[in-house]
This record gives sequence, C-alpha cells and structure tokens, in this order.
Amino acid sequence: MPTASRQSPPPDIAWSTLCRRTPRVLALMATAAVLIIALTWEVTSGISRMDTAVLDWMIAHRGEPLTSIATVITDLGSTLSMTILASFTVGVFALRRNLPVAALVAVTSLGAGVLVWVIKRLVGRQRPPEASRLVFEPSLSYPSGHTLGSTVVVGIVAIVLVPRITQHWLRLTATVLAVAFPVAVGLSRIYLGVHWTTDVLAGWIIGLLWLVLCVTVFTRVLSPQPTAITTLPNEAPDRR
Repeated sequence: MPTASRQSPPPDIAWSTLCRRTPRVLALMATAAVLIIALTWEVTSGISRMDTAVLDWMIAHRGEPLTSIATVITDLGSTLSMTILASFTVGVFALRRNLPVAALVAVTSLGAGVLVWVIKRLVGRQRPPEASRLVFEPSLSYPSGHTLGSTVVVGIVAIVLVPRITQHWLRLTATVLAVAFPVAVGLSRIYLGVHWTTDVLAGWIIGLLWLVLCVTVFTRVLSPQPTAITTLPNEAPDRR
C-alpha cells in the first residue's frame, strides 16, 4: 500500500494558512522584532526629529471638525471600548461552545494589556508636553496603549469573524475597517498631542507581532503536522 498522509482540518480563522508556513512566519516575526528594538533604542536615546516634526505639523493643522473626529476615534479605541468588544466576542463563541476560539480571543486581548503595562514601565518614556495635549492622559507614553490595544483586539476579532462572513462585499468591508481603525486610532493619538509618532509606530508593530504569535500558536496546536500512514512489513497488497 502506498504511503499516505493525514491532516486535521485547519481552524476556521484567518491567517491560519500563513501561520503554517514556518519560514515566512519566522521572517515576519524577526523583522518586527528588529523594528521594535530599533524603535525602543531610538526613544531611550531621546526625542527624535521625526517625533517633534510630526507633532508640530499636527498642531499646526488642528481645527474642527478634525478635533471632534479625533476625539471620537480615540474614545472608540480606548481600553474600555476594546474590553467590551473582546468580552462580547468571547461571550458569543463561548455560547456557541467554540471554546478554543473564545480562549484565543481572550488570551490575545489580555496579553495586549499585559504587554502595554510591562513595556511602559520598562521604558518609562514621558508623553509630549502638556501644552500640546488636547485630552488628559496620566500614564507613560511608550508604546501607545490605544494603538496597540486596538491593533490586537480589532485584529483578533476580525481574524476569527471575517472567515465566517458569507457575502464577499461584507467580508471585504470588514477587512478594510479592521485595518483602517487601528491606523486611525494611532493618528488620533498623535493629533491630540498625547503620543509621539514612535509611540504609535511601536504600538502597531508590537500589536502585529503579538497577533501573529498568538494565531501561529493556536494554528499549530489545533492543526498538527501530517501523520504518515505506511504499510507494515508483514502486510502485503491484495492481489486479485
């Protein structure tokens, strides 16, 4: 009997195919890690020219309705909003008895909060001057918690929900929104003067790295490598 292979069906989530391709995943994660190290080195060395130039440009172009729009977007990307979104998604999958996906959303979202808390205290970077801020923010600056949190939570919710949308145009719309929203949140944080550009860049990159890591582990656990099935030595093929 010829050698065959058997493989369990893939998890019904986005990125599962990518996360099975080890070389690409390792290259992606390594690139993200290098960028994060470079950004962290940059911010610990002081305020970069890019930080001050972008913030000055944003301040020079402030006005209505941009300020109101930025405030709404930053509120939608807050810890409270992301907690509600993640909790609702976990609840939906738990009620449908899809506990693995519910656990994926919960662990990924909680991990984002832990990353923000730990990295902020390790780096200890201060926010832009109070005179440039349009909203009150008492915590440390690097990385942007709103940016990292929205990247991870909106990202993981899209990863588990988009493949379940049957209409192509709805799936495409949801994907575009899932990408555009964290981008808008990050830009709103710079516009409102509560983060430097490097804080926001770190939020996006760390968030994406954490997303890829979580989905890769989830995919590998639920979709093991193919198992070869061979004929035993004392088994001969049927002859008719």
